Amino acid sequence: MDVHHLVVFTHLAAMAGFFGALAIEGVSLIFLRRATSYEQAREWTSLWRLLPLIGGPSVFVALASGIYLATAFGLWEFGWTRVAIPTVVLVAVLGGILAPHRGRLQKALNVSAGTLPPDVQQQLRRPLDMASWRVRAAILCGLVFEMTTKTDAGLLTMTPFVATGMVWGAMAWKTR
Repeated sequence: MDVHHLVVFTHLAAMAGFFGALAIEGVSLIFLRRATSYEQAREWTSLWRLLPLIGGPSVFVALASGIYLATAFGLWEFGWTRVAIPTVVLVAVLGGILAPHRGRLQKALNVSAGTLPPDVQQQLRRPLDMASWRVRAAILCGLVFEMTTKTDAGLLTMTPFVATGMVWGAMAWKTR
């Protein structure tokens, strides 16, 4: 096996990790909406500890391997490569913005037991969390589409995915 194949494998494994972290986050958000006790909520928020452990290295490795591949093979002039780095960074930043809220929520859940009061339930069902997840999921799907079809349209190809994510994200406020 040569370096090229090893780097391609690493890049794909990192993207799988990226989607794995996204899936863990999505499942936790869905089940947190259903939590009625502190114990249930703590169980689902405990999954959040995995997000930086899986998502952080996945972002770094995907970026590093992608930059290496694009540089080694002179692919920077193509739209599908130019859109990749800003997309990965955007998705990582949008996910990272939620970290302080998650930390505060986990601290609040660790101090009590029993039935969740309405104000804590409201924090667990905050539409912004689900909206952010939906937008990031759609954008990442667009990036995978862009990278596999290798269109040269770049942002033009990503536009329907971003629009879908925004509409799907906005629906988080409708389906409370």
